[in-house]
Amino acid sequence: MHDAYTPIVFHHHTQRLRAVMIDNQPWFIAHDFAQLMGVRNSRRLLDALERFERRTVLLASASGFHEEVEAISDAGAYKVLFRFGRPGYVEISRWLSEVLVPTLHDYHRDLSAEPRRAFLTWDDRKIGVVKWQREVWVAWRDLPVLMKDSQEVLP
Repeated sequence: MHDAYTPIVFHHHTQRLRAVMIDNQPWFIAHDFAQLMGVRNSRRLLDALERFERRTVLLASASGFHEEVEAISDAGAYKVLFRFGRPGYVEISRWLSEVLVPTLHDYHRDLSAEPRRAFLTWDDRKIGVVKWQREVWVAWRDLPVLMKDSQEVLP
């Protein structure tokens, strides 16, 4: 199991919902999500999900306490809302999509993952590129220049 994650705690009316970001994806603590839906046993929700929609995570608290819990992916959360649907769940679904998920992404914005402009020096020329997802992206218009020059270098 990976390191412990520190959850962000949200409240919907009087219900607590802890959430974490894992690999830039939102995950919700199954027990909290079940309570939010009015389902007493989170196992019912977990049994309705595929393996990739649930996982065990280690939560860390400010006091240093660690707790192993089951979590539900954001896609899994919408799935159980649909499966166990009640009229009140529309409000929960809207809250998830309009407040929770965007807030989680804002809290965990990885600036190094965002596209940014850069320059590549090639054959004494500067070519504008974009660095994104740990790769260098070249514009189509500049690709023939790079390909032509690389063909001259190859035997």
